[in-house]
Amino acid sequence: MKYRILSLGLLCFFLLACTVLEADNPSSSVDPTRTPAPTPSTMALHENMTLNTGARVRVTVRSVELLKREPDTSAQLLVVLADGQGHSSYLLYPANRSGDPTNQFNLADYPLELSLDAQSTSVSLWILALHNSRYLAAEKLGILALVLNLSRGFDSWLATGDLTDDPLAGVVSQSEGVLYEWFAGVEVLGQGVTSFAKADNWSFGTNVLRSADDGLSAVYSMQYISEEEVALITPTPPSPSEDHPGYELILDEDFLGGRSVYDWFQGQDTTYANSVVADAYEISLTDIRSREFGVSWGSMEGQRFSRYLFEADISLLENSVIGARYGIWYNYQDGKNFMYFGISNDGRYLVAIFKDNQKIREIQGWTMHPAIHTGAAKNTLSVEADGKGNFTLGINGSEVIAFTDETYPSGEIAFFCYAQSVPATCRLERLRIWEPTTE
Repeated sequence: MKYRILSLGLLCFFLLACTVLEADNPSSSVDPTRTPAPTPSTMALHENMTLNTGARVRVTVRSVELLKREPDTSAQLLVVLADGQGHSSYLLYPANRSGDPTNQFNLADYPLELSLDAQSTSVSLWILALHNSRYLAAEKLGILALVLNLSRGFDSWLATGDLTDDPLAGVVSQSEGVLYEWFAGVEVLGQGVTSFAKADNWSFGTNVLRSADDGLSAVYSMQYISEEEVALITPTPPSPSEDHPGYELILDEDFLGGRSVYDWFQGQDTTYANSVVADAYEISLTDIRSREFGVSWGSMEGQRFSRYLFEADISLLENSVIGARYGIWYNYQDGKNFMYFGISNDGRYLVAIFKDNQKIREIQGWTMHPAIHTGAAKNTLSVEADGKGNFTLGINGSEVIAFTDETYPSGEIAFFCYAQSVPATCRLERLRIWEPTTE
């Protein structure tokens, strides 16, 4: 195995710079009155990026020993597996608290897997041990948002960074300030990187990674899983009738591997960027010009529906966004004519009809609902339409309203994002559509 030398000098420079920046800029400090993003209830925040077809690699970190942790210092581990092509899997442990006061971690229950394709030539493993001196900074950003930024940043660092440099410093430096406040509140206890190459037959087997900073030692195993083996271990998806009797699943879009068989609008300007990323259709609002809010949307172009039931898993990446509203425009004709079903990050929802960019009918004004997960959390919106103007809408499995409107008998499905502050990132993580099995 070839280990990369980590530049501790650069890391210290960055930590000092972030601390000075925070001291000189009061607006960057953590507001103790701000409601933090929900901390995950599970022990581990764990996500694998795999497809149901094709080969994959699996890395199991069986143990991590911290070699320089002070007795009164708690530790948290981030483990990322990435290929430098926009694909990464991650593990944060523990995720439901700021850390544990221990030198020994066993992560065997959380293997990381990553799908391979024809362009895959190598994958890299990053193990980072840290102590949160100000965990509120992590909660302010949102634990999921933090981990996504770090894992994507590592993947980008693999593609464009100086691979002899410090990975964490590189990730933070290219985050455009998003990670500065968090970075100023952590102490790095150790980090190490190692790579596995296709030319070396993926270097499968068990090995030891000792970080160049002597902060940690990890025992891990690397496993290559062939396309044939993937087919054998991939479970058969449940029958659609088990979810919704009388319906047939016709579309299941989860954007795995940053791919879609459908034509989603993708584009950007100085205020927004719409794109299919590794595990979502993502709308990033980056600037606000000539008005008091940012907004963008994109539809699954060329796919129209009239009788259907759909479920859309949506989320907001940042917890600190002001006035965020996001959701689905269904029976969508164009950017001025559609039916609106949206939620806000403070727990409200709106159902309305828009024509010529005007709200011609408000089915339900902005109303608080206990089913909505507030802040940076995932929500599932559902719409059932019978093709005769009857609609039933739900949020996270709870029916919220049923009504009749015949303005638009059919149309496309679009995802939208609106916010009164930036950056704001809205994600459509999965869209499933069923159609009735009978006329």
